[in-house]
Amino acid sequence: MAGHDSVKVLVLVSLLLILDNAYVCLCRNGNSSSICFEEERNALLQLRQSLSDASHFLSSWKGEDCCRWIGVTCNRANGHVVKLQITSANENPGQYEVGGYCDEWFPRVVSTAGELTPSLLNLRYLSYLDLSGINFELAYMPKFIGSMKQLRCLNLSHSFNFVIVPHEWGNLTELEVLDLSGNLLRGPISSIPFQNMTSLEYLDLSKNLLWGPIPSIPFQKMTSLRHLHLSSNSFNSSVPRWFNNLRSLVDLNLANNLLQSIEGGLFSFLRERPFLESLRLDGNELHEEIFLVEGSSSRIIGKNFKRLGISNNFLQGTLPDWLFHLKNLTVLDLSYNQLTGNIPDAFGRLQVLSKLDLSNNLLNGTIPQSLGQLQYLYYLDLSANFLGGTVSQIHFSNLSKLWFLDISNNHLAIKVDSDWIPPFNLSYMRMVSCKFETEFPRWIRTQANLTEVDLSNASISGSLLDLLGLMSLSYLNLSHNQINGSLSKFRSNLHKLDLSYNQINSLDLSCNFGSLSEVPRYLSLDLSHNQINSLDLSCNQINGSQLKFPPHLSLLDLSHNLISGPIPQDIGLAMPQLENLNLNDNLLSGPIPTSICKMEFLIDLHLGRNKLVGKIPTFWKENPRILLDLSSNKLYGVIPNSLGNLLWLTSLHLNNNSLHGEIPVSLNYCRNLQILDLGENKISGSVPHWIGPSFRLLQILRLRENMFNGSIPSQLCLLSTLQILDMAVNNLTGTIPNCLGHMKGMKLNKSIDKGNSLSPAYAATPPMLGPTAMSIAPSDWTQERVRQVVKGVDLDYTTLDLHLMVNLDLSSNKLVGPIPGELTLLSRLRGLNLSRNFLSGGIPTMIGDMRLLESLDLSNNHLSGTIPQSFSAFISLSKLNLSHNNFAGPIPKGNQIQTLDDPSIYADNPLLCGDPLQKKCPEAEAPQGPEEVANEEGKLEKVMFYIVIMLGFATGFWGVVGSLVYKKNWRRVYFNFVDRKVDMVYVIVAVKVAKLRRRLRRV
Repeated sequence: MAGHDSVKVLVLVSLLLILDNAYVCLCRNGNSSSICFEEERNALLQLRQSLSDASHFLSSWKGEDCCRWIGVTCNRANGHVVKLQITSANENPGQYEVGGYCDEWFPRVVSTAGELTPSLLNLRYLSYLDLSGINFELAYMPKFIGSMKQLRCLNLSHSFNFVIVPHEWGNLTELEVLDLSGNLLRGPISSIPFQNMTSLEYLDLSKNLLWGPIPSIPFQKMTSLRHLHLSSNSFNSSVPRWFNNLRSLVDLNLANNLLQSIEGGLFSFLRERPFLESLRLDGNELHEEIFLVEGSSSRIIGKNFKRLGISNNFLQGTLPDWLFHLKNLTVLDLSYNQLTGNIPDAFGRLQVLSKLDLSNNLLNGTIPQSLGQLQYLYYLDLSANFLGGTVSQIHFSNLSKLWFLDISNNHLAIKVDSDWIPPFNLSYMRMVSCKFETEFPRWIRTQANLTEVDLSNASISGSLLDLLGLMSLSYLNLSHNQINGSLSKFRSNLHKLDLSYNQINSLDLSCNFGSLSEVPRYLSLDLSHNQINSLDLSCNQINGSQLKFPPHLSLLDLSHNLISGPIPQDIGLAMPQLENLNLNDNLLSGPIPTSICKMEFLIDLHLGRNKLVGKIPTFWKENPRILLDLSSNKLYGVIPNSLGNLLWLTSLHLNNNSLHGEIPVSLNYCRNLQILDLGENKISGSVPHWIGPSFRLLQILRLRENMFNGSIPSQLCLLSTLQILDMAVNNLTGTIPNCLGHMKGMKLNKSIDKGNSLSPAYAATPPMLGPTAMSIAPSDWTQERVRQVVKGVDLDYTTLDLHLMVNLDLSSNKLVGPIPGELTLLSRLRGLNLSRNFLSGGIPTMIGDMRLLESLDLSNNHLSGTIPQSFSAFISLSKLNLSHNNFAGPIPKGNQIQTLDDPSIYADNPLLCGDPLQKKCPEAEAPQGPEEVANEEGKLEKVMFYIVIMLGFATGFWGVVGSLVYKKNWRRVYFNFVDRKVDMVYVIVAVKVAKLRRRLRRV
């Protein structure tokens, strides 16, 4: 009975407790409709008040129930806030937890704040704090976070700039996850207070400014650490052995640092870490020693290892055998190294491999057929190697999951059955420079999911027919093939189409895009280097018979074709979004439409090398235009003042037209010009003095074949980046300014010029080819084309040749006076032409310092004196003309000058003698080297002669005298011998004297 009563009492007590808890809940709900504690709600509201919520992420933070606010999580049992996450991760489905607490995501700034409010201290039960992506612009990492000892997950990535972690954070002993990536932490990693964070399982310090070797002290007590991310810092030295102490480590990311080696090698590193699953070492400076093996390689390694990335290093040698013992390897990326040898057939052992990237190495041999058995492979990139042989359907026999394939830029031939149906369904396919040697492959028609295709330079011939009609391509490159005929039925989502370098004679895009407004904004159409004479855009709401284009095009390139007729007058209105218009190198005629001036977004306009006539439009408005090319047409009139509105213009080509008048003053507002080509026109007046101070970024100034008069303004010497100055064939008078020799863009660095007494005090700097100090976008030098007369030949210079060309041409003017000696400072010059002027005096004696000269023309002047001996110092000179002057004396010999054996080089200089002329010099042949060198050699020989004489005298003198000084017995014998000889001589002389006296007495 007593036991029965006890049970009743226990049940009663339980009911009372339940009712009590229910009463508490009812009371709280009766006072307010929330289970959120007021103190915690106020703390969150203070946090919201401190943030500028431009993305309206915190718009849900209103009402009494803070547990319903986005980013706030409460404990269901007691109602306290335990999790706060104000990041874009809340908007992304499919989150997963790292270490069981923090979500991994890609940060996006959702808010900004001055500093982090200490009201968070009122969230006493908070264990999860994620404020990543909030930009605390002016704040330091707050010390008060060190008082939140209950925190288990802290994510403040991409939130602070140039900060130091407070030492108070060392109190966070319960932390299991810490993410401080992307905060630009300063200094060595040892400055971060990790000593007491012994519970850490996940640590991310990537994308900071940490430097030096990776020290062991901060990690000694982190025995629970499983994920360590130190990528994108400046750690140097090596990957240390002490990582062995982190026995629980499964994920190590050291990518994008300055690491040079792995202590003990990669094999030992994996063998000594049996639980490691992922290792990232991409983007370091590792060399081939990481593949070396210490001890036996037969021991099983890395039974849990799954992912290895060592791309963008300096690995050399062949792929090691032990690599194929990693049976669970799923990802292998060794791209962008210097690996050699074959791709081993042993890859077939890696049965679970899903991603293989060996691109951009030096691998040779064939692709092993065993790759076709990797049934889980979805990503295969073997591009940019030296692989050869044939690729057949056997190589793909079991690759049912493959969606990315790139075997470009090798020496491969593709041979499959005509009715082959691949087991895969690709999204991305690149087979550049593979040889199909057939029509467009029909098996590609089965790849319905393809979005990007590049089969350029693949020996594909014939017509495409309608094979691509069912595809949803966004990028198609079939350039450099032998495709012909008509193309039709392309899907409207195609935004990049490259069919250049083929034999297309008709393009039919009719009835495909429907309304022109449906054409994608970013459609890029490149049909250059074909023979197009028909462009059909019918059924696209085109009015009349005039050619019109889709209105949302951003790039239209029809260059290098045979397109004739006028440019549509309303082209500027029809394509208001156009950024690049390339109609150059065609047969276009008629005037330039004035509507082009109204294209506000147009950056590059290429209309050069056509048959356009009329005047240049005068209504140019300010816009972001960078390049304007109207060259080689039949334009006339003056250069319009409105071109000065193109403030961002970097390249202006108006050459080879019939323009007249003077250069408008308004052009000086185009302060970012790098190329100004006004050659081959009828422009008159003096060369504007404001060109020098206005165009400080100018690299090419071409005024050739015009009607300029007056002197060369000395202000041109301010063009410190100039590398080509061509003012030939004008009516320029006066002397050549001495300061032209100080233009830095035509000089090598100071160390090269230091021997020249005319060198200025400042160091020369090369010209800016590319982005300038003002961060102005440069002209696209791959599109530039500048004509230059060098070595007597008129050539077009483009891309790399144009970058390297440094030329000064003042020929065919009326210049007088001497050649300035300062011109010999232009040590980068490859061409110098001062011919057909009235220059007098001699050639500067130090002209040989211009070692890079390839062409030198001083002909048809009044120059006199001897040809300097420094001519023999030239090493690249292949074109020389000194004819029709008044030079005298011998022609120098030696080096490059002696290979120029054409007598016409020195024609009409009657006082010259020596080879290659028939007239021989009456005296000794000319010295073999420069006069200065010969003098120096003579001085050196004299000095050596006297030194030898002195050494001989010293040797003989001390060989005898020294012996007598140090050997006493020798000294006695020597002087006794001398005394005897002296006595003997004295006796002989005395006897002879006595005999002579007796004879004299007899006489």
